[in-house]
Amino acid sequence: MRAALLGCLLFVGTGESFAHRLDEYLQATRIAIATNCIDLTFELTPGVAVSGKALELIDPDRNGRISDDEGNAYAQRFLKDLKLVLDGKAAAMNMTSVSFPAVQEIRSGTGAIRIRATSEVGSLNVGSHVLGLKNSHLPGISVYLVNALRSTDPAVEIGRQTRDELQKEYQLEFRVGPAKP
Repeated sequence: MRAALLGCLLFVGTGESFAHRLDEYLQATRIAIATNCIDLTFELTPGVAVSGKALELIDPDRNGRISDDEGNAYAQRFLKDLKLVLDGKAAAMNMTSVSFPAVQEIRSGTGAIRIRATSEVGSLNVGSHVLGLKNSHLPGISVYLVNALRSTDPAVEIGRQTRDELQKEYQLEFRVGPAKP
């Protein structure tokens, strides 16, 4: 009985370590559509085995701290590795916020980098639209997830989402209806 209890405690105690990615850089993207803008939220979590590669880009002076300038530079580099297209035309993204965990959290695989960006698209016409996103950031070590959120804008109806096998390329079909009172 004691051995079984000890085994259960050991399993529960090590459960947290099983939850951390080891050899992948998880890049999760959430997209929110409104009639005048597209908001994107990125959560980037380097696994333990690849955190060094990510930190070479994030903390280039290797002082063990991520300064505001370093964080902003990395976030801008990340956004440059993305291509956002709306109805066949490139759409610019502007960073609205960025936050970094402590370097030790990144090294341990528990720290998520959060980047928010928006694309001001003017007033979208009533009708069908297609949004495309291609992520080319650190493809040799990364895995990607992309999903659209239910729109809080009552005029926007989210349609079909398609992704390539790796989710590096994503397409979202959506419809804008007439403004609701």
